[in-house]
Amino acid sequence: MNELLNRLKNSVNKEILNHIDDALMEQNKFVPISVKDKFLFVAVNSSSDKETVNKILKEYFPYQIKFIQVPNVDLDELISSLKRGPASQNIEEGHVEKQIKLGELLIQKGYITDVQLLQALAESKRQKMPIGSTLFKLGFISLDQLKSILHLQTGFDMVSNEQLAKQDKFVNILPEDFIKENKVIPISSDGKTLTLGVVKPVKPDVLKEIIYLTGQNPKQLLMTHYEFQNSLDMFFSAQKKETQKIIQQIETEAAEIEVEETLWEQVDAELRDSTGSVAKFVNQIITNAIDNKVSDIHIEPRLNGYIVRYRKDGMLQKVLDMPAKVESSVIARFKVMSRMNIAEHRRPQDGTFSIKYKKQSYDFRINTLPVSGKEKMVIRVLAPAVSLKAEDRKIMLVGASESDLVKIKNMVSCPNGIILTSGPTGSGKTTTLYSVLKSLNDEHVNITTIEDPIEIKLEGINQSQVNPKAGITFASCMRAILRQDPDIILVGEIRDYETLEIAISAALTGHLVLSTVHTNSAAATVTRLIEMGAKDYLVSSTLSGVIAQRLVRSLCPDCKEEYFPTHDEARQVAADEESIQKLMKTPIYRAKGCNKCDFSGYKGRLGVYEIMPMTKEIKKLIAQGAHDLEIEECAVANGMTTLNKSCLQHIINGETTIEEFVRVLGIVNE
Repeated sequence: MNELLNRLKNSVNKEILNHIDDALMEQNKFVPISVKDKFLFVAVNSSSDKETVNKILKEYFPYQIKFIQVPNVDLDELISSLKRGPASQNIEEGHVEKQIKLGELLIQKGYITDVQLLQALAESKRQKMPIGSTLFKLGFISLDQLKSILHLQTGFDMVSNEQLAKQDKFVNILPEDFIKENKVIPISSDGKTLTLGVVKPVKPDVLKEIIYLTGQNPKQLLMTHYEFQNSLDMFFSAQKKETQKIIQQIETEAAEIEVEETLWEQVDAELRDSTGSVAKFVNQIITNAIDNKVSDIHIEPRLNGYIVRYRKDGMLQKVLDMPAKVESSVIARFKVMSRMNIAEHRRPQDGTFSIKYKKQSYDFRINTLPVSGKEKMVIRVLAPAVSLKAEDRKIMLVGASESDLVKIKNMVSCPNGIILTSGPTGSGKTTTLYSVLKSLNDEHVNITTIEDPIEIKLEGINQSQVNPKAGITFASCMRAILRQDPDIILVGEIRDYETLEIAISAALTGHLVLSTVHTNSAAATVTRLIEMGAKDYLVSSTLSGVIAQRLVRSLCPDCKEEYFPTHDEARQVAADEESIQKLMKTPIYRAKGCNKCDFSGYKGRLGVYEIMPMTKEIKKLIAQGAHDLEIEECAVANGMTTLNKSCLQHIINGETTIEEFVRVLGIVNE
């Protein structure tokens, strides 16, 4: 081998070479060597078509091309010596050579450790996923870090979150099969240029096919395997296709039926065949809700037909329009499942049903309400019964500060009394009580609960469920529990004076009672108990403490955006001018939206707590019949953090936003 050939071979950058197919180099007689000073040096011979080579390389690299003329024999020998096996033609972020390079870059930047890289490599092999996306899924790096490293490594521009958020308008420009086969997906288009998200640079023949299919000039942007897979799941998921297929089937069947059927005939037809289109559609609504971790399903009439909405993380979102002419069949199907009267449309009805899905049993509570001559239906998806082992005695509350947990521990350390959690429906009151109960669970105490329904099964606790039809109410069951020698009693909810009276009696006779009430603040809970009929001196002597709480959405850690609030924004969450000015100088975060949080800017929820232990001063005020504002002022003077201050602290900590504060707690007035 001559000296020139040897030097060229030693100078070849394998990372660049991996972008180009062997056959392409042999056919067009060129070899990309390396990049220096933003120029890509390429070896060619006298027969090479430099214009064609330039076009090919421009598709893959953003650099200016400089050609090195070498003898024909030397170039042929160089191409031959650099030939690789089929396996090495892949240049995705998961390729073996790229894995090492990507890992090295991440370690150099200080994003990951050697141990994390080894762990990710093992997981990548097991899951058959590229190393970069594996590191992200394991939580070792953020998506922005991965994209910045890929940009540094390849020189390609990356797809932005803003572009992905608007992708739904353009995704159908290319056929689904073509997208999946070539790992290329439309991002945006202006009618002339089609911007594509690609997992690896696309070959020229694929680009020609895209031009033929769309009539637009393709522009490539690199995207991670995770983002590509997420887009596929969002736009081409089996779940979505199945729902669309069922809707089309229903619409076809509805068009074929010329004779109008009575409601009973429709219901009877559906009951005879549980695999019918409407039955499938109903099952799809339910299973989609479970998969998306939805708390409520709303089936509502509109002027042009019915729609289905899901409540997720406290927010309602429309998911689909119900096919025409089948609304009554769907409503009837749900009524039959929950053993309700299918002929009754004028009165509200309640019912329950259960289904088994993915090896778990799910319970649903259903209610119908007549509205504008039609029926509105809301289905509450109850959490599946799960068993918790009680070895971990620590109270775990997401969003609670260390001082909040200390206050709760001190409250529950009392051998007798009443501890209440307060807040609106769906604010996490029961979950808080379960966490407290788990910390109290011990072989030496007898814990008995009465719930509606039993949501979480705890080892070592006697749990009973209300059944009004059988005469088992909170009050009647409480009387029975008191004859069961209990130490700690949990009552799902204090709804009436009868239940409250028995709870107070239990607390006075040496039992610890935990329960929930529907009030707006900790101090208002006291006045609510007195309004229900309890004597103020009894409330004063039995109440040990109140935990008021709300749930706010947590900011997505991958895309939250730092900024300084304006005066108008700060005024919504701070009362006095001094606090407003201070907040305006504090960097806080707002929601932006990315692939990981479905472009909502939020991911999960956290609690906002107002914990009011009963001090001597508060007990005196209660016994004197004081107003809840006086009680709250006294509690704040004794160190209580209000819901507003607790949520404001979450905003300062970068965990939630001003918008969430206003949505859940309202604008601060004083």
